[in-house]
Amino acid sequence: MPLKPAIDPEQWILSNPNDLISLTKWQRTVNLLAKLFDAPAGFLVQHTPSGYQITIASEQNTNPYSAGMVVEPQANIFCRKIVETRKSLYVANAMIDPCWDSNPEVHGDGFRSYLGVPVFWPNGKAFGTFCVMDYRETNYDDTYFELIEQLKDILEADLSLLELYTHMQKLAVTDPLTELNNRRGFCSLAQQRIRLAKRMGSRLGVFYLDVDKFKQINDNYGHAVGDEVLIDVAKAMHKCVRSSDVIGRMGGDEFVALVLIEHDSDFDAIAQRFTDQFAQYSEQDLPLYTVAIGYIDVDLNMEVEGILALADQDMYQHKVE
Repeated sequence: MPLKPAIDPEQWILSNPNDLISLTKWQRTVNLLAKLFDAPAGFLVQHTPSGYQITIASEQNTNPYSAGMVVEPQANIFCRKIVETRKSLYVANAMIDPCWDSNPEVHGDGFRSYLGVPVFWPNGKAFGTFCVMDYRETNYDDTYFELIEQLKDILEADLSLLELYTHMQKLAVTDPLTELNNRRGFCSLAQQRIRLAKRMGSRLGVFYLDVDKFKQINDNYGHAVGDEVLIDVAKAMHKCVRSSDVIGRMGGDEFVALVLIEHDSDFDAIAQRFTDQFAQYSEQDLPLYTVAIGYIDVDLNMEVEGILALADQDMYQHKVE
């Protein structure tokens, strides 16, 4: 399964900095590209639906463009051709090629020559281009083509490492079956949410849920069916809470939700919403099941593990009753 992008490919990297990306390293790579080609300008350009943005520009007095500049998506520029074809592009002299008559880089800024290669995200989506431009006509041989490909590989390797690192981080805090936060992930996010609630003077509640007689479901119908029940519980929980609330699977058949509370009546209302939603899901091609629910008003001065222990106790009290 391809990894999901660690950075939204539709957002500019320069507007959404990430500590895992070394723009300084990329700057050195682009500077080296321009130096080795004896070219007045080199670039790493990112493409999004908003257009083409220069992420890195070679640091030269001869370079008229700077990092952060954006060109509209429909402009007739060299980078657009590469992104659309997903292929390298070499133009030795654009002045004698009529297809570049409306290219502002040529007839506005005086560039004649262009050599660029596509740069891809690890999932195969086009990131943008890596290129050199010259005011003179050029005659690059295969050595230059190999060189720019080798330097491009450095950039793509960085993007791959970024995706892998972020994916591994997610695996460490995500339950693979339900894709909810695991205990570690929930506790980390809950602690942040509690700190925010203290600053904002908000009130929080924790709901602790346990699938009744889950062992019997596994024994009678098999673990595959038991897994489907757990997945259904996770889906139902998503429908019952806000996107800003925090939910997770604690392990086995136990789930938890940290939610914003505005009124005392919210506790019973949310618990009933959970119950109604589970009832709908349990009627769909799976054995009927019920869920025990306990909840507490969060003491914002307590640690998360202590809060979970109290909510767990309340849930088991409901089971006994």
